[in-house]
Order: sequence, then structure tokens, then C-alpha cells
Amino acid sequence: LGNIQRETLRIQELVDRMMELAALESRRQIEHPEAVALRPLLHELAASAQPVAAARRIDVVVLPGGEGDEGEGDAAVVEGDALLLRRAIGNLLDNAIDFSPTGGRVTLQLATHGQRGGGGSVDVIVRDQGPGIPDYADDKVFERFYSLARPHTQKKSTGLGLAFVKEIAELHRGRVNLRNAADGKGAVAVLTLPQMTVR
Repeated sequence: LGNIQRETLRIQELVDRMMELAALESRRQIEHPEAVALRPLLHELAASAQPVAAARRIDVVVLPGGEGDEGEGDAAVVEGDALLLRRAIGNLLDNAIDFSPTGGRVTLQLATHGQRGGGGSVDVIVRDQGPGIPDYADDKVFERFYSLARPHTQKKSTGLGLAFVKEIAELHRGRVNLRNAADGKGAVAVLTLPQMTVR
């Protein structure tokens, strides 16, 4: 009975997320765009993730501006849908926690590029200390239903989380990529968004 209940919930989650993804894909533009300050959003998401992360002694830390930052990371503002951006970054953060080892560290960071008045971009960088992405999965991670087993449970997700992130990025005229860290320790997700034009 317990297995049936768990599978029913899993199937319901899959159906719900598929409907959400289909609705997102049908949108051609953001109906009511607003200014979204990214640093407060990162702090909010980090705080929300603490209970889950603490259960496995994982530190979730928001870092100051990173490599390539031009000193404006604290003022990084984009134009878009705040709820969708929260969902996208939240999915990347959840993923990083899922793949982190017990006692590991997940970092969130902003890096701005170009002119703040227009034409610039903002990177939201989420890094974990997990096993990284195996070579065979490198070009599949954003495909629907593709999922890797979580190291601590050996279970897979619905495989729709990163597909959501990709759709949300494109709706905001941005992009997302996921790669192994240059030092070979973990994976790095980068969500790149156009910086809001100051009129």
C-alpha cells in the first residue's frame, strides 16, 4: 500500500509538471515584466533551502561577485517574471543540493558583464561539490525526462527540472548551461540573463 501511494504521488507530480512545462512552452513572451533584483532573490532561496541542506550538513552560501564581475553584482537587476526566475534558480539550487556529498558546500554567485545601462548580462552561478556530470550525459541534461541518479539515494527525479530552467531562460532571452568545474570538483550551472536597461 505504501509503494502504491508513493508511486501515485510520483505520477501525479509528473503529470502536474508536464502540464506546467507545456503551458510554459506555449508562452511567447512575459505578459507583465517587472524589475527583479537578483541578489535578494539568491539570499531568499538560500534561506529556503537551509532545512533540506542542513539535514545532510550541506552549507548553502551566497558569495560576493565572482570572476568576470565588474563590481555591480549587488545591483544586478533583470526584467522578467519574478516567480519564474525564482523557480529556475530554485531548480538549479535543488539540483546542486541533491548531488552534493554529505558535509559539502553549495555556492550561489552573481557576475555582471558589460554596461549596466544596457547591453550587459548577468550570470547566476550555482556550484556544487558533487561527482560532476559523466561524459555520456553531457549533452542530455536539459532533455525532458533525462535524469541521473542522486548519489545519496540512487533515485532519479522526474527529469523535468532542467527542462523548466531552459524554457524559463529562453523566455527571458537568456540561456543556461551546466558543466563540470574546471578544477574537477563538482558541477557548475550558469544562468545568463540580459541585464535590465536603465532609462
